Amino acid sequence: MALKVFSSGSTPELSPALFFDASGTRVRIGILNDEFWAAYRESESQALAAIFGEVEAVLDSAKITWPEIQSYLYVEGPGSVLGLRIAAMAIRAWQVEDAKVANGASRPVFSCNSLQLAAALASTEIKPPFAVFTEARHGHWHVLEIAPTDLANPCSQKAREVGENDLPGGPLYHIQSRKAWHKPPARAQALAVSLEKHPEALRHRELLRRGTTATPYTGTSPEYKKWAGATKV
Repeated sequence: MALKVFSSGSTPELSPALFFDASGTRVRIGILNDEFWAAYRESESQALAAIFGEVEAVLDSAKITWPEIQSYLYVEGPGSVLGLRIAAMAIRAWQVEDAKVANGASRPVFSCNSLQLAAALASTEIKPPFAVFTEARHGHWHVLEIAPTDLANPCSQKAREVGENDLPGGPLYHIQSRKAWHKPPARAQALAVSLEKHPEALRHRELLRRGTTATPYTGTSPEYKKWAGATKV
């Protein structure tokens, strides 16, 4: 059965696919079979404790064996740095094992931006304009704005980094990650749309991108203030 992945310049890959999202306060693990969940679980445990146990649980629930998994779907962030790294580490370790049993080949990895996924998910129930945002470095947010013209393809827009007081006007949906350095504005809401109920959000064009392995999102490089004091030799 073909997994309906619509990424630029690629052809559909095979399902079932193993899905990882450790970018937020809940670890989300699932097995996507075409556009439906064969199994899906969420955990509030730390990523290191949750990922491997939840993968085993979804395989058991879906009655799918490890060799039947055809691809990995990885949420790259932005979000919890530790969670993203642990999920990437798990996928890379499994790719090494893949290569040992498949003459050097490994399962393909598809990655997506967590805010683009949130926007695609929000668009299943919420009409734009709206913006989704999450914590960046101290005093900054990662934000993705969706205009009415983006409804058909909310993943065509890119996330950007803004100052603490520079979030856009209009409806705001906060995607909380584990690093809560500062509170969102009072007008912001938590995004309540469930990925478990809307796996079709993963089918949006330009959301999933094929790569060689799982690589966490790094965002923009921070700008540092130049030192204005005198230099002593």
